[in-house]
Amino acid sequence: MKLFGISLAVAALFALTPLASQAQHSHADGKADAHMAPGETHAHVAPHGGVVRSASPYHMELVQQAGELHIYLLAAKMAPVPNKSLSGTVMVQTTDNKTTTVALTAWGDDHLVAKLPAGAKVRTAIVSLKADGKAINTRFDKLDAAAPGSKAVGAAYECPMKCEGSASTKPGSCPKCGMALVKKA
Repeated sequence: MKLFGISLAVAALFALTPLASQAQHSHADGKADAHMAPGETHAHVAPHGGVVRSASPYHMELVQQAGELHIYLLAAKMAPVPNKSLSGTVMVQTTDNKTTTVALTAWGDDHLVAKLPAGAKVRTAIVSLKADGKAINTRFDKLDAAAPGSKAVGAAYECPMKCEGSASTKPGSCPKCGMALVKKA
């Protein structure tokens, strides 16, 4: 009976371990949210219209543009980290299952850019950055699933008629049909 009690206690500890290992961070609004691991899909609004993933202790946003990937390292209040101290690469897997590593170069003063091979359609991107000597890695999956013009990650409003391209981070009117955007359920 004692052995059964010990086994039950060990099983309970293993079951609770994932809950205890979640890191917490606070936002400007005082709310905290949990992160399971770097690269996790994140519910934050993407400040530049891309895809946001956790990159402890930061967030990272990837924005796809014609022939380029724009990478923003985001700090508190989703503000971009100046790129003066940033360097890195992005390993890209294309939809035809080819893999290539591309160097990131500074662009403006707030992000980095990777120039893609001609005609490349990205499926997965693994970003490896060095910020002030610290390694920051994040994985972006299923990038080929988001068609151009589809709703942005974190968009809180959409057209009640579900018009393509109507998703927005703030209230307004649908650009297609003119109806007032409604808050997503």
